[in-house]
Amino acid sequence: MVADLKPFGTLKGGRDVQVITLKAGGLEARILDHGARIIWYRRGDAQNVHVTSDDLADFEASLRYAGPIIGPVINRIAGARAEINGVTHTFDANQDGHHTLHSGRIGAQNAIWTIDEASQTAVTLSVALANGEGGFPGNRRITARYALEDDGLTLTITATTDAATVMNPGSHGGWNVEGTPTWAGQVLEIPTARYLPSASDNLPTGEIADVTGSVYDHQTPKAPDPTLDNNYCFEPGFGLRARLIGSTQTLEIHSDAPGFQAYAGGSNGIALEPQLWPDAPNNRHFPSILLTPGESFHQRSRFLITQ
Repeated sequence: MVADLKPFGTLKGGRDVQVITLKAGGLEARILDHGARIIWYRRGDAQNVHVTSDDLADFEASLRYAGPIIGPVINRIAGARAEINGVTHTFDANQDGHHTLHSGRIGAQNAIWTIDEASQTAVTLSVALANGEGGFPGNRRITARYALEDDGLTLTITATTDAATVMNPGSHGGWNVEGTPTWAGQVLEIPTARYLPSASDNLPTGEIADVTGSVYDHQTPKAPDPTLDNNYCFEPGFGLRARLIGSTQTLEIHSDAPGFQAYAGGSNGIALEPQLWPDAPNNRHFPSILLTPGESFHQRSRFLITQ
């Protein structure tokens, strides 16, 4: 069947943006080719559970991190540098002039992705990142496939490179299951006892700690603390990473990613991000984010709405 593909708007630089609408089994999801970002997800006539806007300008400003695939490296790199096969590479220091946040000012989230395939239930988008862009080595290709089925939305992210590089792309979803101006009243469950404490600059200290009893303990559902901006650590394998619970519906996120960043500092939604662990190149005991030629990065996540 023919894909539902329509113009969405024009960016400040003059690039046109399209929106792809997916429908299956009473579910509806909307994806922009700008950043391969999800901007809408709902079941039936219920409230959309993703932070969104009808104005494209918002996705270049206050909502720039609402829903895109961030790459090549989501989250933070300390000192805006990393050693790759014995060579130190420096990146864009866009956090406090010292660290790299979300790949710097140039990244996959700011690109217009190519729509490789599209139907009424699935879309595959890809982006090519040139060698040296943002300081990252390798000619790289990242692909994101959103597939909507009767019971949920699956996101599969893959990536390749022609030179050794660091690779940790991830979806920076912004979620609000109530549709209210703030996330107040919603509770969050993250079923793991291990997390990465962070320093004042929100970079991990390097410790892998037990979250039990701390303000960031979400092993049982509770309202998130506004200072929450931490990575939770999971064992290998596909499984539940988080539940965001509202008064009438719940969002569940399942993933095979060993890390899961939760950020409650946004006023209108909670960022929940399956990913590898942040600042891995500078913490050698963290799971590696090194990607070499001939290898392929692969990550799968499922987003389920229950009512």
